[in-house]
Amino acid sequence: MAGRHVWAQIEDGIVTVGVTAPLGEVLWYTPDVEFWAVDRVDVGETLATVQGRSGRTVAVGSPVRGALVELNPLLRRAPHALLAQPYGRGWVARISADRWERDEAAMVPARAYRKILDADLALGREFCFGGALLAPRPAEPEEPAQAAA
Repeated sequence: MAGRHVWAQIEDGIVTVGVTAPLGEVLWYTPDVEFWAVDRVDVGETLATVQGRSGRTVAVGSPVRGALVELNPLLRRAPHALLAQPYGRGWVARISADRWERDEAAMVPARAYRKILDADLALGREFCFGGALLAPRPAEPEEPAQAAA
């Protein structure tokens, strides 16, 4: 589930979405952030992918359905803000939610998230963060040498 390690906060009908601080455990210090969302998103759809450790990629999923208002421009020039300020300037996207009350009801409150996280971490990082991690990126194929004619 792509939206497992994200947070959401609403203000004036706009939901700000970011990654939780514990997800930083599987990210590089200066991660490459690639935005995927364009216009509208549904719950669980990928907003962005972030370079993780061991060549893995972390999918940042949307916890709400709605129209994309903004992707964080700061992450293009200072991607480390995703880790250094995950609940502040390191947010990922802002979305005008179609059905906030319904989507919020499906989210895990912060205290419950911490309990789940602690239990999952006892089983290992792969188990805990596996829902956010995608397969390692395949190596770029080398171009075959051209024979001279």
